[in-house]
Amino acid sequence: MSALRILSALVLSALLLSALASSGCLEGLPWLGSPVVYPRIVPTDGGTMPVPPVYAFPFQDRTVVVDVSPEAGVYAGAKASDKSARIYDHSIPDEEWRAGIYRALISDPGQDGFFSALLAEFHREREANRMDPDEYAELLAVFVQSIPYETQDEASPRFPVQTFVDGIGDCDDKSLLLAALLSREGYRTALLYFEPERHMAVGIGCPGTGYMGSGYAYIETTNVTLVGNPPRELAGGTTLSSAPLVISIGEGTLGYRRCSETAEIGTAIDGMGRELATLGDEIRDRERTLEEKRDLLDNEKASMDLLRSRGDLAGYNMRVAAYNARVEEYNQMRSGLLLLVERYNRIAGAHNHLVSHQYDRKGLYASLSASQAP
Repeated sequence: MSALRILSALVLSALLLSALASSGCLEGLPWLGSPVVYPRIVPTDGGTMPVPPVYAFPFQDRTVVVDVSPEAGVYAGAKASDKSARIYDHSIPDEEWRAGIYRALISDPGQDGFFSALLAEFHREREANRMDPDEYAELLAVFVQSIPYETQDEASPRFPVQTFVDGIGDCDDKSLLLAALLSREGYRTALLYFEPERHMAVGIGCPGTGYMGSGYAYIETTNVTLVGNPPRELAGGTTLSSAPLVISIGEGTLGYRRCSETAEIGTAIDGMGRELATLGDEIRDRERTLEEKRDLLDNEKASMDLLRSRGDLAGYNMRVAAYNARVEEYNQMRSGLLLLVERYNRIAGAHNHLVSHQYDRKGLYASLSASQAP
């Protein structure tokens, strides 16, 4: 799980205020500028950057390749930028300036060229495959989710252009990138900030009340998961229990309409998981019982063989029928166990397919619907 970094707030110099006061200039002093100054990118002339990754990630039934190279000066300026806010009015709530920082990182105009080039790649993919708005939102989500995750407890959040070029990010880095893409494509978008858990996710507008009454469907960005299905626990075993601070991003109106499908897939995964746990316990119990019966049969066989070796054929023959009946019972129990194992493997295969193909909501729902058809 990523730790959401504490962002610094700077105030006007006490020395400056003291000087103004001694000169009698404080009374009626007009406000000198914005009460908060947020991060911004100043492109660096001659700036350098590492070679950006060529992203290749699975989506639906294919592999999508994204190859974009932002301007080096923009990347260098973003990397060098102070990511804190300068606050000149202490009456501004913490929630307001925090939200302002994230919006500034997302919407800085220095990144316009980068976003135009990146979204042009996705537009081509959307048009070539005749994707509807829900599929397109999933494409953007899976792209960001596929970027390798890295915890950065002490580092400042990155501008989206940095995350793209660096090819790595933690929960807030990746959430900022996804929120930027969704909002620029007209989706109703928000950042979901969980302060107690030090975690960030993305919300996309949806029908109904959404995640914890926020009006948004939850999107986890640290790994590939279906839109609308929050994780049971984060990396390190942390569970989300707090209500998120909802930071709206942009003015989009498009929403995601497939939450009922992703919820059904999630329910199927949970149901299969519970069934596998029950079957696993039963299989282990049956294996122990069979092992005990096998030991008894081996001991019985050894005793009978001893009778025969001593020439006590009458004693041997008297025990054959009962021994054969116990062998038959053992074989029937073993056949039942094999059928149970076969059932377990069949469910495990279906479960693993659902879990490992979270990048393909459309295909998963179609296969799930077909398996449930009479």
